[in-house]
Amino acid sequence: MVSGAERGQIQKHLNVSSLKAAPIPLPPIYLQQRFASLITSIQNHKTRRQTQLTELNTLFTSLQARAFKGEL
Repeated sequence: MVSGAERGQIQKHLNVSSLKAAPIPLPPIYLQQRFASLITSIQNHKTRRQTQLTELNTLFTSLQARAFKGEL
């Protein structure tokens, strides 16, 4: 005998075919586009901040090296 878990069921009275038939509401396209725009903007900011952090780390390492050599 095949159990419900083996058929993909995890909830009594809920099965895959009823889930496939269920409508999934989507936000209006203008909200989807706005969301995508915000995500792109956030990713661009994140990339710039990561680049700045790398540059700051390089400068700090250089400053440290000069300080330990007594060049400051």
